[in-house]
Amino acid sequence: MKKTLLIQIVVLILLLTCACGRDESDAPPLPVDVPDQIMENSTITFSQEGIRSATIFAEYVEVYEKRDLKKAKKVHVDLYDKEGSHTSVLVADSGLIRERKQKLEALGNVVVTTDEGVKLETESLRWDPEGAKIVTDDFVTITKDKDVITGYGLEADQELKHFKIKKNVKGQIKELPDEELKDSL
Repeated sequence: MKKTLLIQIVVLILLLTCACGRDESDAPPLPVDVPDQIMENSTITFSQEGIRSATIFAEYVEVYEKRDLKKAKKVHVDLYDKEGSHTSVLVADSGLIRERKQKLEALGNVVVTTDEGVKLETESLRWDPEGAKIVTDDFVTITKDKDVITGYGLEADQELKHFKIKKNVKGQIKELPDEELKDSL
């Protein structure tokens, strides 16, 4: 009888020791960069003083609310001027969107095509709606009709009417308008 009581006490002590011995540090840590929300086929609209400045379409978006960050994949952006008229289209593999600041960074195979047919190609760029500016430090190619200009770094308006390539500028001008040809003679 005393022997069975002793065995029961030992088993009880072992059970209590095992139950109390579990440490929370053994649990796997939570991933640090977990999105608050995931969206598919979503649209984000930026506006300035009630006038639309950009409409961003993305196939996949991870939302990080505290950081005001949206990580988007397969991005298509329609850009608008200060009057709300469409000016250009931007497409990229991915993008970083700061909705409260209304900033966009496009990454990977970035192409901007204006409504007039001017095309900008680069690997990354930043777009600021306040000044309707496009900025990059990467290699750029700008094509209009048969004319091609390349170089590193760019500051431009979103319509690509006025732009500055920062270094190593090269160009191939295939066609000059008649007015410019007459002025050069």
